[in-house]
Amino acid sequence: MTQNTLKTHIQTALTALEALLEQLSGNEIPLDASAPKNIADRSPTEALQNDLKERFVLYAADQGAVVALDPDWVPLFSEAMFGEEMDPNADGALDLMQEISSQGFGTVQSTLAEEGLTLPEVQFDTAAPGQAPPSPDEAAWLVPFTAQRGGGELDGLVLLPDGAEASSDASTATESASQEAAAGADQSSGASQPAGGGAPSSADESDGVEVSPAAFSELGDEEISGDGDSGTFKLLADVDLEVRVELGRRELPLADVLKLTTGSVVELEKMVGEPLSVYANGRLIAEGEAVVIDEQFGVRITNLASEGHREKAFF
Repeated sequence: MTQNTLKTHIQTALTALEALLEQLSGNEIPLDASAPKNIADRSPTEALQNDLKERFVLYAADQGAVVALDPDWVPLFSEAMFGEEMDPNADGALDLMQEISSQGFGTVQSTLAEEGLTLPEVQFDTAAPGQAPPSPDEAAWLVPFTAQRGGGELDGLVLLPDGAEASSDASTATESASQEAAAGADQSSGASQPAGGGAPSSADESDGVEVSPAAFSELGDEEISGDGDSGTFKLLADVDLEVRVELGRRELPLADVLKLTTGSVVELEKMVGEPLSVYANGRLIAEGEAVVIDEQFGVRITNLASEGHREKAFF
């Protein structure tokens, strides 16, 4: 795989990941990658190993791919996923990185597939800072990248195996397919020419298919049925509402409730003479005073809640 080819694929992947982060967090988080460095002929350096130990490492052992992220990426991902920042040393940080790696790889995989590059199905394992990361012996390319967040910069790196052989096989297959298609086209062209170099006969010509653009009738101006004044609560006149009159309230501990017996008195928070509260569907709509009508209790309305507050009782 050439550096230019890898650079193009990485830029496509970064664009897809930017869209994913923006979708999760609602904020634009620019990502930028440096030019890929070929490290296939170099043995893993001690500096690289130490660098991996200080980061969260996402790796696919069977594919030789490694993504190493600075611990400060954890608050970014947790805020995007859960709406609040998580400490990099928290117990759930490793699980969060595992989830992000799955979503990120799935996004990159589907995006590159649209460009004709099929990535294999992989399962990423994770290692927290301080744990022994996988050895990057199979790494052929090193790609440092950064993200801009809140005026600061987060950094990370990607280690990729060499895909030159697969790329070469794909190129060979593509070239062979092109040659076969060209040969088939030549044979088809030769077969269509009659002897003597004359024009092709009408039997060899395809019947023409008439194609015309679809035509749709105009929908016209938007109209709202009714006169605009009929949308009142008259339509709800027959709807039953639960109306409740509250004399007062009192909160008691469970221990005091268990002590209640016949003859116990529960003191309410309302003073004598204070109005009663009238609720409809659990919303306060009025205040009143207790009255006696024949042999039944009633309530005389003395004050109405605001019209807007009363209308909310219907919803």
